[in-house]
Amino acid sequence: MSITAFAAAIFLASCASFITPTDLSKVKFSLDRVSAVRLAGIDLMDVKTLDELNMFQIGRATMALSRESLPLNLTLHLKSENPLANQVAARLTRMDWTLVLDGRDTISGTMEKNIQLVAGEAQDIPLNLSLNMFEFFDERSAMDMLELAMAFAAEGDAMPQGVALKIRPTIDTIFGPITYGKALLIKPRSKIRPQRQAF
Repeated sequence: MSITAFAAAIFLASCASFITPTDLSKVKFSLDRVSAVRLAGIDLMDVKTLDELNMFQIGRATMALSRESLPLNLTLHLKSENPLANQVAARLTRMDWTLVLDGRDTISGTMEKNIQLVAGEAQDIPLNLSLNMFEFFDERSAMDMLELAMAFAAEGDAMPQGVALKIRPTIDTIFGPITYGKALLIKPRSKIRPQRQAF
């Protein structure tokens, strides 16, 4: 090995010893918006209140409630922002997540994708989520569960304040993969304009 190559190897090894999850915490994550919200097969994206449901949609919801199965499906968009000042080349390769509703842990999963975290750019990270409302909120009335589900389709893509996401990312760098030691709790950013419905 040449002196130059040896010096480079020593330099990289010394740099690796200083890179920790704290350094990579410069990559910020936030809840951005929701899309494709469906409840018992009913598209809620254009529905603002329960009064706007037609007879066919009410029938579907009533049938689902009678079976104690109220499936909620949506895409939750997480946004990552890698500051330009962060000089570490990085990729998000894995993320363990848990959806939190009204302070209660609900469904969990793992996203395994290769997402390039480009310095100075924001990345959209969509999570396709599906849960049965009865499984986690069976103590609530049917109307409460319907209202709670409709909060996801908030006007203007606003995030309900009772929605949060716990994430534990694994970020791959030139020095190898680094997994956050503690899960991050991502909450909606405060909005100046009022929210439609909070959990």
